[in-house]
Amino acid sequence: MKNIYYSAIFLLCASYTQAQEGSINISQDSNIQKLLDIYKSTEEDSDDFQIQIYNGSLSGANSKKSNLDADFPDWKTKIDHVDTDYRVRIKDIKTALEAERKYLEVRKKYPAAIIITPK
Repeated sequence: MKNIYYSAIFLLCASYTQAQEGSINISQDSNIQKLLDIYKSTEEDSDDFQIQIYNGSLSGANSKKSNLDADFPDWKTKIDHVDTDYRVRIKDIKTALEAERKYLEVRKKYPAAIIITPK
């Protein structure tokens, strides 16, 4: 008897329920898309080699960058923020030969260094 009673209540309630409908409108400034396009084009069109010497926390990246700048003051270095990590890289290396030469020099002080090839 209980099952019949609960089934009747369930069917009665189910017949009165209705789904909700709605629409969402997202308005975005056109300048945001322009900035994203510029950012993507600069990242994708990089034809330069890079040497990465560190991947980790911000404090570690700052420490490694200051050490790298002291060891090799003429080279352009940069800290890149990717996802949750910070990467210290030597930038603006035009050829593979130059990248290999700098890599061999950097590897003496930073054994975890790797060469990043252009896309």
